[in-house]
Amino acid sequence: MHAFELMGPKGAGEVRPVYAIFGDDAYLRREATRAIVRAAMDGGEEELGVSRFPGAQAELAAVLDEVRTLPFLAPRRVAIVEDADPFVTAHRKELEAFAARPSPTGVLVLSVKSWPSNTKLAKLVEQHGVSVECKAPRESELAGWLSRLASTRWGLGFPADAARLLIELVGPEPGLLAAEVDKLASFVGEGKGIARDDVAKMVGAGRVLEVWDMIDRASSGDAPGALGVLDRLLASGEAPQRLLAALAISLRKVHHAGALRRARRDLADACKRAGVWPRDIEKVGRQHAHLGPERVDRLPALLLETDLALKGSSTLDERSVLERLVVDLARPRRD
Repeated sequence: MHAFELMGPKGAGEVRPVYAIFGDDAYLRREATRAIVRAAMDGGEEELGVSRFPGAQAELAAVLDEVRTLPFLAPRRVAIVEDADPFVTAHRKELEAFAARPSPTGVLVLSVKSWPSNTKLAKLVEQHGVSVECKAPRESELAGWLSRLASTRWGLGFPADAARLLIELVGPEPGLLAAEVDKLASFVGEGKGIARDDVAKMVGAGRVLEVWDMIDRASSGDAPGALGVLDRLLASGEAPQRLLAALAISLRKVHHAGALRRARRDLADACKRAGVWPRDIEKVGRQHAHLGPERVDRLPALLLETDLALKGSSTLDERSVLERLVVDLARPRRD
């Protein structure tokens, strides 16, 4: 089960005695845990009867005693071991025994980053409980999730084009996207849907439009113009990492469409499959023509190299790292 399903309209469903919440997305792990607590508390979020243990210091006896103790003033007892990777490593055999014969009166939640599905413990949890995947979702899944989130949390419609614009502006991080949906819901008020214009007004469309302008200029050979846009963005206080993230969202689609064209897809079909908006198809064709197949194919490596340089692998300052990327995109093709 993915966290999106657990967080959806049907919620956690039937309460199970043991859960493994795993993956690298902290927001999804937190929200999945909340969904389990709501289900265990019969629809509420009452923390009475809920105990939390830090994984590095948690004692096995204390955790299992909490799960096995009869509940008082709450429907069930819930023991949550957070950052439980070291806890699982230290007590795997004992946890296997518990998962094979779990408590009928309590719920054990193990929140971990790593959860190999081929272990005996994982198989026992799958048999008697639920494993919840909290890995970062594919970008193609996010628009649908945002529409469901707006509907279930706020009773608001959120069309796919508006959701896709939000992803373009914010990036594919569920926690940041959910926070922006909450802000948009407050902005539009009750009974109204969230339109694309609302997203543009409230989520800094000016920044991303300038980023797109910078990409357009660079990928058409206008290095001075692209560097001028970059200078304005940095002077306005935009963080270099955020600018690179915005660049990467567009350039990865240019790369994906280019790879599909090399596999004999026509431009329109390649762009559709790569997630390019219909109005941008001709622009992507011009970008392919300027960059050339070799550089289009190298875009992911170029973005990774820039990301590592911003994180300290280069002696250049952050401005120079981004300027180098812009100049590389703007130079004439050589193939």
